Amino acid sequence: MSDVAVGWSEGAAEREARVEVIRAAWRSAYSHIFTRAEIDGIFDGTLEGHGSWVTARLAPAGTLAARRGGRLIGLASLGLLRTGDAELAAFYVLPEEQGRGVGRALWDRSIAEFRARSCARMQVWTLARAGACRFYEARGCTSFEEGSFTVAGHREPAVGYALVISDGPASTRLTSMSAR
Repeated sequence: MSDVAVGWSEGAAEREARVEVIRAAWRSAYSHIFTRAEIDGIFDGTLEGHGSWVTARLAPAGTLAARRGGRLIGLASLGLLRTGDAELAAFYVLPEEQGRGVGRALWDRSIAEFRARSCARMQVWTLARAGACRFYEARGCTSFEEGSFTVAGHREPAVGYALVISDGPASTRLTSMSAR
């Protein structure tokens, strides 16, 4: 794990690498949930996916990238919600890198970034049948709401998790969270 560096993604220059990490993670994590055609359709633009919670989003706050030897191996997209909570909007690690501390490094840095911006609570959503539920629960997240994610009419149950990340005042978190 010590050879994993977590920093801000390099924007447009890393777009294709970010998409490939997400595509590989989806194929691995969701192959028992969505068909290959549904997953491929999301990434080739022929199908759209929509989470019931997305309307709560206010603004993106940057994407963290985990790299080993300069290669992008994981990412965490940070955001703000209309409620003032922080959101871990996307969280993916290449399948071959899972179980090697990459997710933990991204998780810890994400929490630190939210705390630095005085966010008191973080939300993250995942499919109810995804293995990610265990990851979030092991880190102290608790389920607070049910929702759904739909791809081309295929509706899957989703679960929203929340984690209190600060005991401090939350009054400034909307103005202090800067978009990256």
